[in-house]
Amino acid sequence: MSAHHNRAGWRFEINGERVSEGTYKRRYIAALERELDAAHAKLAKIFDLI
Repeated sequence: MSAHHNRAGWRFEINGERVSEGTYKRRYIAALERELDAAHAKLAKIFDLI
């Protein structure tokens, strides 16, 4: 094994917490989905007014 084994996977931080790349990507995607859902809800309200 390399002396640098497992270091590359811990380059990401969320609110000061070191997380793996996979965890970072999953949380990032979840946050994007929440924002998209909120945008859809706002658009639905606008279209209801039209």
